[in-house]
Amino acid sequence: MKVYSIGREEGCDIVIDDNSDVISRRHAVINVTSSGKMTIVDYSHNGTYVNGIRIASNVPVPITRKDNVSFSHVARLDWKLIPDTRGKILRYGLSGLAAIVLIVGGIWGYNALSGGGTNPSLDPTPIVADSMDVKTDQEKAEERDKQNQDSIKNNQKDSLEKAKPQKQEKSAHPKKETAKEKKPANKSSKTDEPKEETKKRFR
Repeated sequence: MKVYSIGREEGCDIVIDDNSDVISRRHAVINVTSSGKMTIVDYSHNGTYVNGIRIASNVPVPITRKDNVSFSHVARLDWKLIPDTRGKILRYGLSGLAAIVLIVGGIWGYNALSGGGTNPSLDPTPIVADSMDVKTDQEKAEERDKQNQDSIKNNQKDSLEKAKPQKQEKSAHPKKETAKEKKPANKSSKTDEPKEETKKRFR
């Protein structure tokens, strides 16, 4: 931001000659931003006027180059003394834009003359994805859960299958009869024999 001080004091940027002391030593200040917007602040006893209307003291008021600014109705502001930064900004902007256009045009022209257009190795090739292979995160999570459940079921089946042969082996090999179990079987066979003998004897 550029600041321009206005008054009758020799140290001001814009010095107003006034022998009547109506103009203050530091009468007003104009602030100019980098974008070209301007405000004026009055610091005088006798006032500063914009388009005939007195502005409040110590309050920034927006102004343009078309405004008529007077100091205590004694002197008017000469706008030629305030540099126009809008023109500089516009010139710099246009210069930068022209440079960009020239660079892009030069690159395009070079490519057109040297390669007959675009370089096929630099052309983006479309990526084709098989819709069947693309899975969402949710589908992947469901698939993982299913695999986990299947592995649990398989483990249970395996443990059941291992348990079945052990039962079959036990049933294929009957238990060895204990001494108590053998005795009643022998007793019954002994008792059967005498009955047959007695039957034979009575015949």
